[in-house]
Amino acid sequence: MNILDHAPPFATLAIGSVPFLNPDQALDLLAGLDIPAAPQMVGLSFWEDMIFGSVDGLPFIKVIEAEKRLVVEEKDLGDNLAKFYEDFYAGDFSFLDLNPKSSVGLRAFWARAKADPTFGPEYLKAQVVGPLTLAQSLRLSSGGSAVDDPNVLEALSLGLGAKAAFLAAQIRKLGRKAIVFVDEPGLTGYGSAFSTLSAQTVLKALGQAVETAKSQGPVAIGCHVCGNTDWGLLAQAGLDILNFDAYSHLEPFCLYPKELETFLAKGGYIAFGLVPTEAYVPEMTALDLLKVFKAGLKPLESHIDPDLLAQRTLFTTSCGLGSLKPKAALAILRLLAQVAKTARGSTL
Repeated sequence: MNILDHAPPFATLAIGSVPFLNPDQALDLLAGLDIPAAPQMVGLSFWEDMIFGSVDGLPFIKVIEAEKRLVVEEKDLGDNLAKFYEDFYAGDFSFLDLNPKSSVGLRAFWARAKADPTFGPEYLKAQVVGPLTLAQSLRLSSGGSAVDDPNVLEALSLGLGAKAAFLAAQIRKLGRKAIVFVDEPGLTGYGSAFSTLSAQTVLKALGQAVETAKSQGPVAIGCHVCGNTDWGLLAQAGLDILNFDAYSHLEPFCLYPKELETFLAKGGYIAFGLVPTEAYVPEMTALDLLKVFKAGLKPLESHIDPDLLAQRTLFTTSCGLGSLKPKAALAILRLLAQVAKTARGSTL
């Protein structure tokens, strides 16, 4: 059973990043979705970026603020990993809480949810960067990538999973059911000649993150990948929600009918990023998007019960909104809500 089984049909949720400079403005708009998400206020500071906002509490990562980059100092790596594991195995994941400069949106999110029981009201969503994406962005002081160091990658998987568990615990304290996404844009293109990651590496890293995220209480864990990837593989990673850019990549997503059928049969959900962000134009309507969506799902019809698929469908934007103008972000979130409303009044 998935905790999302009580969510509204075709429930809507956001990816995370927003272009607004006022967190209250962002929260007012996100409140219009079925499942509000903690806003990442990327226009305020690079610290609100999902990568820089996820490294708090990981002592083996050094932030070079002037250059806006991350590095692992290998000469101190053993001691820093030992410190991390000492904190990790103590079982109190609060050491991974975000500091104030990287959690302006998150702290406003907590405050709104605490003050307003109608905000949600049943579910809330937070997000962390995925271990593979962070590892690909993280350089060793010797010049290599952290994704090639198994000790660092394992610590990242456990640490980010623990951070997800901590965020989920904060949501549960507010009396809501917790959803936390592990964002893995770095898996875009996985399975192509441009990716050197092995299936074993992907499954182990995500599996450790998911298992750790669920270790301290109930939470639905989703994975967002901006573009195309091997969804058949991710469907085996223990995730509860698969989220992708369905506006641009629905056809290749449907190439994995057997794996998706198994994923749904086990209680999984698919969050279709049907409303485009970068490709958005004001002339788009909910009905037009849903017609394209229905036509795009035809390859799955002979493998997956359409009623089951409809029951396990969520809707999101195709990606985060942080790079857009506020006016466009507002219009896209309104269109997303309209997509769900229209879908509830029709048969997909």
